[in-house]
Amino acid sequence: MTTDTVPPTSRGTSAPARLLRLDGVLCAATGLVTGIAAGPVAGLLGTGSTGVVRAVGLALVGYAVVLLVSSRTRRTRQALRAAALGNLGWEVASLAVATLADLSTAGRLLVAAQGLAIGALALVQLRAVRQ
Repeated sequence: MTTDTVPPTSRGTSAPARLLRLDGVLCAATGLVTGIAAGPVAGLLGTGSTGVVRAVGLALVGYAVVLLVSSRTRRTRQALRAAALGNLGWEVASLAVATLADLSTAGRLLVAAQGLAIGALALVQLRAVRQ
């Protein structure tokens, strides 16, 4: 019986794996700050919904785990494509929230800016998938 293995030195060093890890670290950091400091974040955004802010933070932490685990698989290119498409969806949703939700001016700017930043990351990810 033979087993296909990836040498430890090469696993996780490809561009798709690095981009998945970067995305995972960014999601984890954002999620932890948002989840732990939901009250102040909700205040900055101008929304009274601490529960929604905390839920978004916890969801981001969970998604970060998925991204980090995916960066260690053999199918990093497919995982990166899925992450990029999810990030494009996040960008669209963020811009919709920034435009339509009842947020403070700072909240609108913050939500729009992070959405655009995630959209830029998605474009870098899609470019890496095509290479």
